[in-house]
Amino acid sequence: MKKILCFHTFSLISAMTWSIFNLPGNWQSGQAQTPTPTTQIQYIAPGVQEQPGEPRGRRKGGGSRGPCKQYTNLTALVPITKTRTKDFVWGNSASPNPTFWFLVPDKLTPKLPVEFVIQDEADNYVYQTKFNPPETPAGIVSLAVKPTVPLETGKSYRWTFAIYCDPNKSSASVYVRGSITQVDLNPTLPKQLEAAKTPLEKAAIFAKNGIWHDALTSLGEQMQSSKNQDPEITLAWAELLKQVNLDNSASASIVPCCTFKK
Repeated sequence: MKKILCFHTFSLISAMTWSIFNLPGNWQSGQAQTPTPTTQIQYIAPGVQEQPGEPRGRRKGGGSRGPCKQYTNLTALVPITKTRTKDFVWGNSASPNPTFWFLVPDKLTPKLPVEFVIQDEADNYVYQTKFNPPETPAGIVSLAVKPTVPLETGKSYRWTFAIYCDPNKSSASVYVRGSITQVDLNPTLPKQLEAAKTPLEKAAIFAKNGIWHDALTSLGEQMQSSKNQDPEITLAWAELLKQVNLDNSASASIVPCCTFKK
């Protein structure tokens, strides 16, 4: 009888020991597992009605030889939207002065002119600037623009960002191109944004409602202005970019640039 009792006692202790060392998420191969950090931001791509003749755009600079080869990975931080027949580079904005973000893979110098233009659907220029940037290290740059003609709600515009790798040869350039649609906030969003207590909360509201440019800018501007990086903001920035398959840009630093000359 004592042997049977001892056997059951040993079995119970063994089972308890096994369960403790095999708790899900706590132990694996004898090492404690760190919980995966999560953010409260989720980009929900808006539905889009495909327009005949809408250009696909170009999110990445692409292959090039000669003076432009160091900029082949120039990337626009904009989602690629899928439709029934094609994919195109596009995002919504609710700001009359939208900010655009680009990953520049090599340094910029005053010797290499940079151009940024916005055109309406009839190819009229609503914004155009070409300038010689200051010495700027590789990284993510932001371009905040003030169109000469206010962007109209419900209309789409085409933008192009180009680096002229040889100032003496206009054809020697690398560029990215896409579309932006100006949208109006639905009746409930202004109150939600007003009640938001942090840039992360505002960004999450924009992202949930498919307003890409404002969501990314809410985070990016906070990262630019803060001396001490907020880990939640940094994590949300990286997560937002990963959600639109821009993983390679998620860890790049935001660098100061640029002064526009209209």
